[in-house]
Amino acid sequence: MARSSLFPKSLDVIGKQLDPIQSLWRNVLIVALEDAVGRHWKNKNYGSYNHHQQSAQEYFTHPNGDFKMVCTLAGFDHEYIRMKARNYFERHQDEKNM
Repeated sequence: MARSSLFPKSLDVIGKQLDPIQSLWRNVLIVALEDAVGRHWKNKNYGSYNHHQQSAQEYFTHPNGDFKMVCTLAGFDHEYIRMKARNYFERHQDEKNM
């Protein structure tokens, strides 16, 4: 008898099975990015810049081993993610200063 799971297999849009560990770490990055842009659901100052948001941005912009490890576990190149995040933060900072 075939072994069945309580949970259906996670599939991407082309039917390839997703790695649940990789999905977990990708979600860790998503939550960190939400904190960095001030859109986390717990952020009472939605849209305004605060110390927590600054600290979250520094996680993306300043080299650290934790960020590199999380990106690796998520299946991403940490240098590419750092570059994209830095560009995003700089672009939105410039828009605020206009």
